[in-house]
Amino acid sequence: MERRHITFIFLAASLLLTFNLLSNMNKPEEKPDDGREDIVEVDTDANGPKGDKPGDADDAPVEEDKVTYNRQFATLGSVNPEDGYRMLVTLDSKGASVHRVELSNPNYQSYEHDDDGGYLGQLAFDETDGNGVKINVIGPGTPAASAIAKTDGAGNGLQVGDTIVSINAEAITDIASFKTAMRGTKPNGDVEVTVERPAATEGGQPQKLVFTVSLRKHPIEVIKPDVSTITGPNGLPQEYVHPPAYLTTLAQVGSLTAREASAEYKSLAEIKGLPSLIDGNWKTTQVSENEVHFEMTLFPSDLKQLGDNRKLRLVKKFKLIKVTEEMTDDEGFHIDYDLELHNESEDLLSVAYKQLGPTGLPLEGWWYAHKISHGFGTAGIRDVTWESEDGSDYQLFTVYDLVERAQKEGADPQTPLYNLDTNVKTKYAGVDAQYFNSSLILDHENSSTPIDLAQATGAPIAPIDESYEPKTDCTFTLQSRAYPIGGGQSVTQKFRIFAGPKKTEVLKLYGLENAEYYGWFGWVSVPLLIVLHGLYWVLGSYGLAIIVLTLMVRGAMHPISRKQAKNMQIQQALAPEIKRISDQYKDDPEGRLKAQQDLFKKHNFNPVGGCGMMFIQLPIFLGLYRALAVDFQLRQAPLIPGLAWCSNLAAPDQLLYWANWMPEFLSRPTGFPSLGPYLNILPLITVALFLVQQKLFMPPPQDEQQAMQQRIMTIMMIFMGVMFFKVPSGLCIYFITSSIWGIVERKLLPKPKNIPVVIEAKKEEIKQPRVRQAKKKK
Repeated sequence: MERRHITFIFLAASLLLTFNLLSNMNKPEEKPDDGREDIVEVDTDANGPKGDKPGDADDAPVEEDKVTYNRQFATLGSVNPEDGYRMLVTLDSKGASVHRVELSNPNYQSYEHDDDGGYLGQLAFDETDGNGVKINVIGPGTPAASAIAKTDGAGNGLQVGDTIVSINAEAITDIASFKTAMRGTKPNGDVEVTVERPAATEGGQPQKLVFTVSLRKHPIEVIKPDVSTITGPNGLPQEYVHPPAYLTTLAQVGSLTAREASAEYKSLAEIKGLPSLIDGNWKTTQVSENEVHFEMTLFPSDLKQLGDNRKLRLVKKFKLIKVTEEMTDDEGFHIDYDLELHNESEDLLSVAYKQLGPTGLPLEGWWYAHKISHGFGTAGIRDVTWESEDGSDYQLFTVYDLVERAQKEGADPQTPLYNLDTNVKTKYAGVDAQYFNSSLILDHENSSTPIDLAQATGAPIAPIDESYEPKTDCTFTLQSRAYPIGGGQSVTQKFRIFAGPKKTEVLKLYGLENAEYYGWFGWVSVPLLIVLHGLYWVLGSYGLAIIVLTLMVRGAMHPISRKQAKNMQIQQALAPEIKRISDQYKDDPEGRLKAQQDLFKKHNFNPVGGCGMMFIQLPIFLGLYRALAVDFQLRQAPLIPGLAWCSNLAAPDQLLYWANWMPEFLSRPTGFPSLGPYLNILPLITVALFLVQQKLFMPPPQDEQQAMQQRIMTIMMIFMGVMFFKVPSGLCIYFITSSIWGIVERKLLPKPKNIPVVIEAKKEEIKQPRVRQAKKKK
């Protein structure tokens, strides 16, 4: 292997190392999660005013239509694509929030649940004092909804209110035992579920019913209720439940402004003395299978501080579109969301609202993915984005930026997304993960009053992740200016909630193109992807497509690489003579240079003739690296269908999980010189081929110094193997194919002729001038 070839490989590996160092700079380290908790406590909190607050006096008026609502869950769409929806949306009356969004495409499967067994459905359990777990929601299209009854007269399908008491005869006492039982199941397998169903009539006995359920693989959850484990005041670990997605509260009503933290979520400020719109339960109305309304009313007794007979009603409407035959595969990844403010007073009332963004986006790829920002630096796993209505300005605020500001003592933890005093309209704000995105798109045109924002900020919505900072859950908050609403009048603000994959066509359809960013070498990545997708369409395998793409690239560069290979052959043959010249002209640099130039000219050898390959391959290498790391189509694309250890070309191959017995500093997921929790075999094959090339094509050392240089190069090769751990396995396939091509190309090249004869002649020409010089001196 020629030194220029080694220089290219070393330069490429150095760039990978730079990406790694930038990604891991100032980051703590963590072992892979064993599992994620999904704790949802169903309560019956009232939405009325709390004690010890203004407007709560004993003589406060009691309105006949002031009702306390229990917590309810509602669903939109289905997780079964045959039902005509792209997603299953679960909504929660507590805070009128988006509880969960699961995509129905069976190809969008979740890596985060790989160790959780089969998927029964996300059922929003409530624990029942050791007597099982109570189901609070059944999503259409889930295995739970299509359970087959083994008990006569039970009817198919589990129901809301059923309590699961056993799975495959294993007793279920709480949520933890349910998860343990499910980890012992497999996707596409059947389980026997025993439930206790409440009596159909008052005073009757509960029924014990048995069902057979066919499980499936967990779908991807773009939004989910997330839980962090933090260190409590007593120094022991405790769980913190993150705020749900798309909460809404009031920033101002008349002269009242939000200053008091929510009872449950300390980072969310509400107006003191008013019922909590975040912690309280809204009235729920299921209009249809694809539309749900929530309603919260602030009565005169709640707004007593503002005077008599003030009444404000808030309505949140969520609607999911059904897919039709005329629609493309890229449509349907949004929820239409309307926020209505109804002034049911006789007098004018000024109202401003706060709209929270999404929470709990997927963390897949957190230990190996390298997401980059639009500037210089590394992005995180959950970054906040913002774009202006005219598309002239796009901002990405990395989790590092948001966490750093939040941790500064005495500083406002909220990071402004843009100076809205310049009258710039917001197009959308969102949270961006590696392969999925959820954004709130503002519909200025169809709102009754154009959406006028006073503030747009981003910040961590939960405690800083103590195990790995970039996993911290971040989101945005949009605060409107105060709208003067006349008596009996209303204001409607229309939004569109996008929750879907970062596919090029999908993002373009929703105006979110900037979410897909390939970096400085995007001009190489995009054409490579076009070719790669075309090859996949023909071959049906992205693994084969990468191999064929590599062969196409190397074939196109064959004239250059052939010339380089010839150059390397001549260099090998001339190595002894170059060494002889160096020894003879040890004290005469000018003479040594002249003799070497004459030698190279005689044999038509260009010492820099192989640099062209390096300059051509380097952009291709970096462009392909970014393409594999960013393109959604390559997510979960296997090298060979059915090959488990290399089932995702956008991720490292995972031949063996070795974190249980390897030294922690090598098997930890992050940090340097971490290799990750899995043994990757493809980087080892890549380095082995590099070493073979070096052994076959490097000229034999002529002295101890050259031998030392070659030993150092061998060590560098092994070091490069370390750098290739945790890179996309598709990139290793590229290098393996390219190395094999180089070996075959060199082996098939005919040996140069007459070089030994010419070398002998050259020796005489070199010796003769020295003899003449010696005679002159005498």
